Amino acid sequence: MTLHANDTTTLDDTIQIEEGRLGKLIMARLKPNQDLTESVEALCRQHGMKTAIVRGAIGSLIDAHLQYATPNGPREMEINGPGVEILNVFGEIGFSDGQGNPHPLQGVVADTDGKIYAGRFVRGANLSFITIEITLQEWVAVRQQEAVPA
Repeated sequence: MTLHANDTTTLDDTIQIEEGRLGKLIMARLKPNQDLTESVEALCRQHGMKTAIVRGAIGSLIDAHLQYATPNGPREMEINGPGVEILNVFGEIGFSDGQGNPHPLQGVVADTDGKIYAGRFVRGANLSFITIEITLQEWVAVRQQEAVPA
């Protein structure tokens, strides 16, 4: 939503706060041709984690498919490999939207010339090239509340 100086529209200014604790830590190695996002989701389900945080990842993709936001809506880009290096993966894997849909992973990759790209990993389109090492940590929510900024 864009607000102009003479608009009388008000925004909900509450902040959603979730308190919790860290749970189990999972370290995994994805083999060649395994999708990054689908594999992380499967690891969470296999280990009974409703929500997990990516602690770190390193490895390479055959090709990378990232999504990013534009004023005209989301767009996708393909970074050709083989051997697109993963520089960082971050985000939260959670199945708490009521429909079992996880949050998208985000990351930074470099192509074979060293050019850097960032965005959301497109589910089902980022296959590991050699291996991907990834560390996930469970997040156990204890309490949720709202706060109003000062």
